Amino acid sequence: MGRTITNESYVADVRRRVVDISTRMLNGSLPFLDGALELASLHHDAAVDERDRDFLIFAGIASEIDDLPVGRARQFWLKEALIAHQPKIDAATEWAERIGRAACTSLIDRFQQRGSP
Repeated sequence: MGRTITNESYVADVRRRVVDISTRMLNGSLPFLDGALELASLHHDAAVDERDRDFLIFAGIASEIDDLPVGRARQFWLKEALIAHQPKIDAATEWAERIGRAACTSLIDRFQQRGSP
């Protein structure tokens, strides 16, 4: 029989995903900007306060990079445009890592193993 999904189990699954994304961002296996976009999109589903400092950092990063070819949207950009935007992407990545690394660590610490704050 299948597993019944409850709100609690859904939130726990989202929080495990947050830990996975944050971990991969820190170890370099997920581009930092791509991870920031994913984390920003999970803010509500992680069932945290709307003013949660860690998630607000990623919402801010997402807001600042919404004109750059990153994440899923990258596949729709022309190669020439990707090349032209690469210096901006590199600068945004450096900035995002500088302000987002501590938030990744905090999310991992909060949600690892227990799935709740």
